[in-house]
Amino acid sequence: MNVLVFDIRADFGHFRKIYSTSSPLTYSIIPPTSFFGILGAIIGLGKEENAYLRYVNHETVNMAIRIMSPVRKIRMGLNHVNTKGNIWVPKQRREGARTQIRTEFLRFPHFRCYVHVKEQSLFQQLIDYIQQHRSVYTVCMGLSECIADVQYVSLEEFRLVNNHAEAVSIVSVIPEKYVTSLCIESGKEYRKERFAFQINEERIVSDYEEILFEASGEAIRAVVSHYWENKTGERIVFLYDHGKE
Repeated sequence: MNVLVFDIRADFGHFRKIYSTSSPLTYSIIPPTSFFGILGAIIGLGKEENAYLRYVNHETVNMAIRIMSPVRKIRMGLNHVNTKGNIWVPKQRREGARTQIRTEFLRFPHFRCYVHVKEQSLFQQLIDYIQQHRSVYTVCMGLSECIADVQYVSLEEFRLVNNHAEAVSIVSVIPEKYVTSLCIESGKEYRKERFAFQINEERIVSDYEEILFEASGEAIRAVVSHYWENKTGERIVFLYDHGKE
């Protein structure tokens, strides 16, 4: 399978966890459903009525994510003002016209992305734009204030390897459903987070999945049902794996 490899990084990132409300927390990696928006922004798929989800979704995209720098999080107070009705309405309260919300951010997030799009014309357009360091819309790491930089790395061939017994080192994050057993190694920090996995054009989530990752960006040694490997021996697991079909 032909796979586009590119890096995305920013000074800050925020992908709000679905269960956090008054004090927004962030996921440690790019949620799969947010990744669709990033691809749509690069090649110029519109957000009106969520049109981009017709073309980039869990049925049309193979993707894997690798953590390139340790997961770091900080919290900052964001000032919010009431702008309902397209006007600024000062709130009558002792604190003044603004409400400060303490928000969690990723600090210096850096991920390597592995992508294959089924629709060849869209895939070629994505390749061309990333190679030229272009995007139709501004690429952000979650919030619009968290502007991101996308850098082309390579275009490589990955082959599918079925595996049911041997523990191997996987450099990408791994959906828990593909893991048969996990080899715990000293000095590594293993985490698991639950993400929305499938979403339709009405932004209704139909599936959630647990994803395993190592917080410092180290490879995970595990027995997995299958993985993809390139000529240099780099092994990844796609979040949406259509290659087996």
